[in-house]
Amino acid sequence: MPVDLHHRAVVADTHNDLLMAVTARPPERWASFFRERWLPQLREGGVNLQVLPVFIDDQYRPEGALRQTLRMIECAHTLAEGNADAVRLCTDGAQIDAALGEGLIALVLALESAPGLDASVELLPTVHRLGVRVASIAHWGRTALAD
Repeated sequence: MPVDLHHRAVVADTHNDLLMAVTARPPERWASFFRERWLPQLREGGVNLQVLPVFIDDQYRPEGALRQTLRMIECAHTLAEGNADAVRLCTDGAQIDAALGEGLIALVLALESAPGLDASVELLPTVHRLGVRVASIAHWGRTALAD
């Protein structure tokens, strides 16, 4: 019974550090590394929807946080485009439903604490235009948005 429910339900993984692992590779390897390393795990786990957190390690803070944020967002777009037969980067519920209906894994971009934006909340519309749909204001301690 539980296995049957797992296959009938939409399985959403709301936290996976795959973008950190993928961006550690050269950009020309992002799509293929995702296909070789991460896609089999997502499929084996029955994941239908994967939230992709953009987490910025301390080594990039504060000066390089925005650059690394943009790099990770670009990585998500690149791996989605390079694996269009398996995944789709989605920006709304209709796109998620369509991706799931086509048997694709829906990907949703998220900011974790948003250190790349710091206190510049006027940049939220910018990252929204780039596909980010989830943002947390606190993760692992104080931030410019949550103290």
